[in-house]
Amino acid sequence: MLAERGMAEMRVAKDVKFLKHDLVLHLRDLPFRDAEYRAEFARLSAQYLATLDPEAYGRAQPLQAVCGYLLGRGDWANLIPAVDALLNPGKVAVPLAERDGRVFWCAEHLDDPLGRQVLDVTDLGYHTRPLEKMFLRNQLTAFEAAAGGGVRLAGRITNALGRVPEGAVLRAELQFSARRRGLQAFTFPVAAVRHAGEVVEWEAVADVSGRLRPLGIIDAVWDVRLVLQADGVRTTTRLSVADTDLSGRPLPVRPRLTRMVADHVRPHVSAKGHLAFELVGEDPGRERARELITKSVQGRPGALAKSGYRRARALRRQLTSGDTKLRAYHEVFLRLPVKKRTVVFESHLGRQYSDSPRALYEEMRRQGLDFEAYWAYSGDPGAFPADATLVRRWSLPYLKALAQAEFWVDNQSFPLKLAKRPETTYLQTWHGSALKKMGFDQPAQKTLTRAQQAQQQRALDRFDRFLVRSEHDVRTLAKAFRLPERALLRVGYPRNDALVQARKAEEAGGARVRGPLAAELGIPADKQVILYAPTFRTSGGRSHRFELPFDVERFAKRFGHRYVLLVRSHYLNHVTLPPTVAGSVLDVSAHHDVAPFLELADVLVTDYSSVMFDYALLDRPMVFFTYDYEAYVHEQRGTYFDLREHAPGPLVETEEDFFAALQGLGAGGPEYAAARKRFVAHFGEYERGDAARTLVEQFFSHWSR
Repeated sequence: MLAERGMAEMRVAKDVKFLKHDLVLHLRDLPFRDAEYRAEFARLSAQYLATLDPEAYGRAQPLQAVCGYLLGRGDWANLIPAVDALLNPGKVAVPLAERDGRVFWCAEHLDDPLGRQVLDVTDLGYHTRPLEKMFLRNQLTAFEAAAGGGVRLAGRITNALGRVPEGAVLRAELQFSARRRGLQAFTFPVAAVRHAGEVVEWEAVADVSGRLRPLGIIDAVWDVRLVLQADGVRTTTRLSVADTDLSGRPLPVRPRLTRMVADHVRPHVSAKGHLAFELVGEDPGRERARELITKSVQGRPGALAKSGYRRARALRRQLTSGDTKLRAYHEVFLRLPVKKRTVVFESHLGRQYSDSPRALYEEMRRQGLDFEAYWAYSGDPGAFPADATLVRRWSLPYLKALAQAEFWVDNQSFPLKLAKRPETTYLQTWHGSALKKMGFDQPAQKTLTRAQQAQQQRALDRFDRFLVRSEHDVRTLAKAFRLPERALLRVGYPRNDALVQARKAEEAGGARVRGPLAAELGIPADKQVILYAPTFRTSGGRSHRFELPFDVERFAKRFGHRYVLLVRSHYLNHVTLPPTVAGSVLDVSAHHDVAPFLELADVLVTDYSSVMFDYALLDRPMVFFTYDYEAYVHEQRGTYFDLREHAPGPLVETEEDFFAALQGLGAGGPEYAAARKRFVAHFGEYERGDAARTLVEQFFSHWSR
């Protein structure tokens, strides 16, 4: 009907909607249906699937498209695992096939152009994950009663991309854990585990009746996991139940609290298709007890209990809400005394241990100062220093530390609604000089109400000292943030001290000395290093995926003998590289601090990122890949200066121009040497390599032990 009326775009939208929503509803049941049902389902759906516009597969999510395509081909061997992965985001459900540098869901159907397009799952990044971070499919292949109240289980774990090497030492254990968090768990040994090519096979007998001791009533559901170790590397799997018969009598158990309601466990399938066990009662007496408890729960006593529980939960939500935390901060924590010699450090909203706060912190530790340090984190705390107290951003310990600290140090902003007491000094290091307009210079700020602008100004007025690296910063950042002259510290950035010192050492010694980072990354001594560090890009969705503006495979073929390319996306973006470029192109975005990569790089490629101002201090070649220059400058928030006039390196807009610029860097870019010196003089005049030491002398030297 849509096609007859010339509504081609509407027709494609309908097809996309079918793949993303309608089909998914039906796919959920397929792993638990028999062969006859599946065959009939495939027959009924094949004709409709054949009408889908091929473009629809490209607009759907990758696994939705894979499922639709495989269903249309009747390929159940590859479809059922795809459904499992669709229901369990992140699960690697098949061995995967690598062809011509791309990763495909399976090796079948690749001679079909549409199949090759749809089954290409390179962008899902499976190939970038180490074994310990893989959520591997574990297909349950056997489930039957064993002597003495046990159960014999067997399964096959997907060995995706051969992550488990053939000669690896394998160990495994089964874990039965109560679904309610904080309750007990029991482990059972896996007697046999062996490498079998594209899978790892295992067998175990779990003495459920003898060893599983539930509490009873409150731990009614038990989930089963298998933890696999390969050469000491652990990965945890769930047991998928597709095509596995779980029938049989329930197994007797001995609950610790009471056997009035339940004294057996029986297997069942979770909503995500995984094996679990639930507590049940076998005889009529226990069933009557269950009914009695159920009636009690549904009657007045139960209603009172549930009402009390709901009130308790509501109170807990209220106590942990943002408004309650703000009240606790302003009405309780700010009344506590300031703790002398206490500093709270934060970098990029707690996401990183990096930048000038890190450099200043490490200088204070180097000088042996006597102080109490708190580091704020918002993700994995593993990369933060062990000799500091770590506080999760927005937690009560975080708010208490801020309220009592003598100093705040960060490079972006502590939460805007937190007032700063007069006894606390806020050192705002900021995170880069400005090309794009900032603060109240942004066009969007003009649309804010007076109240919103006043709130913004109150947050900026908390800055007691603001680091600048040039008079350009004074004219742009300081003016845009409406900072008084007395707040400005013309000392440069602590994070750049290492870069200035590296350039001075290079000039004095006449040659560069690579540090240990190159060896850690496996970069050969005869290859130069290019660092590609673009600014933040929005992708129109929530994933913040950054599409590289050039073909990395072409780069590897053309320059792999000469360069290693390090890709570092903005901390709010992420990239996925194809496996073909391994060794020639490396994603280093996960590393917290960009400074060591700047020092390592022989060439910087960027666009509008403030790393240009930092890297210029090294006096090394730069290339500006500004493929969207007009849109970025004129359609977004504007810039303080014309990059085309000031850039200390060539501006390129196409892949070929980019490759040509790299080809011409053999002589070190001497034609831009004068431009680099002018650039540093204009944008980095206060970068002398001693910013951290200067700040310690000015604010913390009296803290010496």
